[in-house]
Amino acid sequence: MTPSWRDRFTSCDPRTGEVFFQRDAWPDEALNEALARSRLAARRQALLDVPARGMALLRLADALDAAVPVLADMVHREMGKLRPEAEDEVVRSAKWCRFMASHAPAWLAEEHNAAGRVQRRPLGVVLAITPWNYPVWQLLRPLAAALAAGNAILLKPANNVPQTSALVESICREVLPADLVQVLWTDELGTHKAIAHPSTSLLVCTGSENTGRQLANIAAHHLKPAVLELGGNNALVVLDDADVEAAAQAAAHSRCLNAGQACTAAKRFIVMAPVARRFESALLAALSHYRCGDTLAPLARADLRSKLAGQVGQSLEQGARLLLGGQPAGGRGYYFPATVLTDVHPGMPAFDEELFGPVAVLTVAETEADALGLANASRQQLAASVWSGDRARAEAFARALQAGMVCFNSRPTSRFELPFAGHGASGYGSVLGREGLLTFTRPVSWLG
Repeated sequence: MTPSWRDRFTSCDPRTGEVFFQRDAWPDEALNEALARSRLAARRQALLDVPARGMALLRLADALDAAVPVLADMVHREMGKLRPEAEDEVVRSAKWCRFMASHAPAWLAEEHNAAGRVQRRPLGVVLAITPWNYPVWQLLRPLAAALAAGNAILLKPANNVPQTSALVESICREVLPADLVQVLWTDELGTHKAIAHPSTSLLVCTGSENTGRQLANIAAHHLKPAVLELGGNNALVVLDDADVEAAAQAAAHSRCLNAGQACTAAKRFIVMAPVARRFESALLAALSHYRCGDTLAPLARADLRSKLAGQVGQSLEQGARLLLGGQPAGGRGYYFPATVLTDVHPGMPAFDEELFGPVAVLTVAETEADALGLANASRQQLAASVWSGDRARAEAFARALQAGMVCFNSRPTSRFELPFAGHGASGYGSVLGREGLLTFTRPVSWLG
């Protein structure tokens, strides 16, 4: 029997279904050696001042920029991301390294008050469990912050993007001190051992809610902090004074960017009744321009497409109405067309569960209070978007939203300067902004 993607690291082109690379997980000896090397690298990194760490990140940024064609090609082939989107991801990662190099000196500076001083010291070794949907950015996001704070980092990538992860590791080896960044080619049990190992000091995990709970339990048992980003069933709320056409364009783009496989993407569109019909028409028109294989990428794996089709099918059985798409595309690859479901209510998978694919879910709210209740009726509140012609009204609405991030008249997206943290079952902790950088440090007080 051919091993599944869960059994080993496997590259499979989602556009064709072709498996073109496999590698086995490490034995325990290799894992233990990597952990030991990382501990030594962390000690060396902690001795460097913040500007010296920043210089290393600037070298890494230049190397990433030079590698855009190679990295984008592999991301395009390994997870199916559209080539321009893959290039943007690598460029964004390089910009993040430069941002950290620029801001870390001020953000990590010694603080003074009447009682004494507070210094920020590195934790040691960071272990980052990273997903497949942004296979470069999700490695570099914790990496740059961890290194700027004076740590070493171990990266456990998703099993279906091994070659992208190996390329990132190779680039790091060329421009950074030895063993400062290492990829762990380990299985689930090995990952658990790495969390528990005395060498590691912090767990950073981006993944599903179930995975986050399991790994956070292990970290907590060993008294180690964790940062968790566990997805978002995010609401995009259109109030009755909004620019409906602009909202529909942003909603369509949010649902189809990266084939809808983004934790921050708007997934539930909650529209007030007076503008619901106009929004529906504008959304259908916007989504009609997304075509499988051209402007819409495939889903990353066959099982992800099957799960999405099941969620759509169950919602239709429970009373949702299909306006567009709805069935996996025929032919080769793991394509799923742009899809619109309406008459969606709490209790349906399309409302209650995160749909990781290009499926727009439309729910009509009779009043602003109804819209707020529907927006908050989710356990996974990573981000939200509020559309209105009145900023004061939108801000009043946003203050009652249970979300880690709220965007005004734009699709949900993160910013380097601001903390990026979830609410409820979306997780806790941040890896962006000053708060995110400080996550990778421990405060030391000097009295007197």
